[in-house]
Amino acid sequence: MVLLFQRKRHISMPRRCLLFGDLLIVLLAQLGALCVRFGWNDAMLYLARNWIGIGVSVLVYLLVFYASGMYEPAWNRPARPFDFLPLAATLLATALSAIVVFANPGMVFGRGVWILASGLILIAVYALRAVLRLLLRRGHFLKRALLLCDTPDAARELLAILRDGRPCPFRVDGIVPCGTAPASAFAGIFAAKPGAPADAEPERPVPVAGTLSELDADFLEAREISSLLVAVAPDRAHDLLPRLRGLRYRGFEIHDRLALCEDIRREIPLAYISEEWLMQSAMNCAVLPIRRTKRILDIAAALLGLVPGLPLMLLAGLLVKLTSRGPMIYRQTRVGLGGRPYTLYKLRTMCDHAEDAGAVWSASSDARVTPVGYFLRKWRLDEIPQLFNVLKGEMSLVGPRPERPEFTAVLEKAIPFYNERTLVPPGLTGWAQIWFPYASSIDAAARKLQFDLYYVKNMSPLLDLSILLRTFKTILVGLRHEDESLLQPDESLETLLSSLPSDARSAPDATQSSPGR
Repeated sequence: MVLLFQRKRHISMPRRCLLFGDLLIVLLAQLGALCVRFGWNDAMLYLARNWIGIGVSVLVYLLVFYASGMYEPAWNRPARPFDFLPLAATLLATALSAIVVFANPGMVFGRGVWILASGLILIAVYALRAVLRLLLRRGHFLKRALLLCDTPDAARELLAILRDGRPCPFRVDGIVPCGTAPASAFAGIFAAKPGAPADAEPERPVPVAGTLSELDADFLEAREISSLLVAVAPDRAHDLLPRLRGLRYRGFEIHDRLALCEDIRREIPLAYISEEWLMQSAMNCAVLPIRRTKRILDIAAALLGLVPGLPLMLLAGLLVKLTSRGPMIYRQTRVGLGGRPYTLYKLRTMCDHAEDAGAVWSASSDARVTPVGYFLRKWRLDEIPQLFNVLKGEMSLVGPRPERPEFTAVLEKAIPFYNERTLVPPGLTGWAQIWFPYASSIDAAARKLQFDLYYVKNMSPLLDLSILLRTFKTILVGLRHEDESLLQPDESLETLLSSLPSDARSAPDATQSSPGR
């Protein structure tokens, strides 16, 4: 049992600062470049005549910045000698916006003005992020919080979640014990300094702030606390609910372990959920309207994508046929909506007899992948034929990636709630694909399921749009098998899987699967 605190999704203050800051930067940089070149009066006259084109170019910049990961929490990660992401994103946005602007014959200024504007934008976006990074490391934008825990291990577990590889919005000022463990048992628990990088070693002791009997609104207001982070056993949670309800009505935020994982890690931890939680999540989601909207958007986007996709598919298919034996299109049975099987289409990227000895996991440097297949996979060109699956209604643009039936039979026995991912249509891309590399083990498949459950719970057209934009960065950067080591370990998932029978976690070679040829 976990405490069921449902909240609306929101954009954090640092991201809002970046978004509105970039909007002002792009507008002011273009205005500044025009004024330098033509003077104030001519610049204003130009803007009055071409405000639509300028507005579209601003939108292009913001979309490219978002798709490139410019609003991801890079400011809370280890600093590198030089971050090339703003440079690459600005150059790409400049090129795309130039196409938009110069396609209009009414645009009268030359390339020099556009280059000057892009230079100003580049300098300003670096400066904005440097200032924001400095403010975060000094503790700004952080909410002051107390841990409400019944055991020292629960407190350490909460702090581990807060030290994940994404920005933590909380400054932990103390612990309030609420169990039978004495206050002295909570000594020696350390947290990272406020605003420190997420991977920094804990070096700030967290004091015991008081007792449960002292916990009321006056106690919290006197310490300027705005949030309570709760990790307690089920029997203790029942006793706490009346007290927590009163504090919630007084305006204090209350988060349990599951809510923190969802907000910070963007995944639903299997160790903290139950059938009751999944049912409540389904009741809080407008499933039917969202499904209808997704279907309309899927058809429109698939038809639009086939316009440039068909020539690319034919060219790539020709290269496949010329460089290796076997069919151009690879057909494979996958598990779709509701567990129903369907035939998935892909351009063949492996040698024709890659699985004669049985299906196996796809490795990081898989010898079965052809040279042409390597590039088709890297740029996702092998998945263009799946647009026909989308038109047929067997897939969606966004959703959990479909698995093979024999592999699903193994995973659903080894991983709790694995079939929940089939409650929504499978997708060409998805939340798990942009956050997690290829799953090459049952443990990795379980971690990937946690990201799929986040999508199932929060599915919406806006989230789909966000995933499609982020997929752009994933295609350029690539997530490979070895990148799995870069993800923050999930100790609660490891504990859950280790408690399962050993035979449930073993997958015979004959039933293992690769992502497809």
